[in-house]
Amino acid sequence: MGGPRMTILLADMGGTTTRLALLRGDGELQCTVGWSNDKYDGPGPLLLRYLRQCGDPALRGACIAIAGPVGPAASDELRLSNRDWHMQRNDLIALLRLPGQGALRVVNDLTALALALPELTAEQIRPLRPLAPPPQPLGNGQALVANCGTGFNVGLVKHTAAGPVTWEAELGHAALSATIVAELGAQAAHFPSIESLFSGPGLSRLHAARQGGAEIPAPSLVEAAGTDTAAQQTVTLMARLMGLLARDLIAAYLPRDGFYWAGSMARGVLGPPVSTPFPAQFLRATGAGPLREISETLPLWLITEDAAALCGLARLARADQ
Repeated sequence: MGGPRMTILLADMGGTTTRLALLRGDGELQCTVGWSNDKYDGPGPLLLRYLRQCGDPALRGACIAIAGPVGPAASDELRLSNRDWHMQRNDLIALLRLPGQGALRVVNDLTALALALPELTAEQIRPLRPLAPPPQPLGNGQALVANCGTGFNVGLVKHTAAGPVTWEAELGHAALSATIVAELGAQAAHFPSIESLFSGPGLSRLHAARQGGAEIPAPSLVEAAGTDTAAQQTVTLMARLMGLLARDLIAAYLPRDGFYWAGSMARGVLGPPVSTPFPAQFLRATGAGPLREISETLPLWLITEDAAALCGLARLARADQ
């Protein structure tokens, strides 16, 4: 994909925001931006405007992450799950004036985020447990990131002697566990899937289910949680539910090298000033039994860097050189 004078386009296309950067030949990221998808009819106009703004560079390749399932390299259509955006692979290659089919790499956005985990700095993450050790392989080489944004998904990375290996998933479309359904009680009927609850729209839906009335945008709920009792109760409940979900994910993936939360909703609920209940809720939700020993030593982190997936895309692009 690269070369001595490479310029590679990196794009992380989420349901709400697209983050972009150029990977230059010296390995540095340049022209990094984050743009709202609402201003564009599709990925084509957004990408063309970005390239024009950055001087219309000749691209040696493109590494793109999308919030949606990714098929084989020969698959024609690229489609986002939570936005009516889709594009044919060949059309994208032509639009970007790439030198050939092999110059385009498309991955799931959580694959990119999982690949970024080993490269995140102290300025890009925040410990969710006091005195958390620095993030580094300490256990079985497995780390997990759970993203709560416009939608929900997870990414698992396994550190091996040959380099990191990732597993793809679309866990947001799976059903809630019996433990979470029991915690929700009658309100569980509003949430047919993990993503329908553990996302920005899910936080709004949870508050409306508890309080009645119209749904309030998740950022407004988080902001109101400092002064409004009802909003505070909803955000605290979400923190407890995220603890229950973490228990399920730890059992499924055993990420002894670290569990990372990411996404705008996760940052709103777990970041200051409303993050205090989370570690206690997490440990309480994990409960007794063999998983308690794991949960008490598991590094817990919140990714505060909104464009972290670009680090994973850069790593992938460098490996393809």
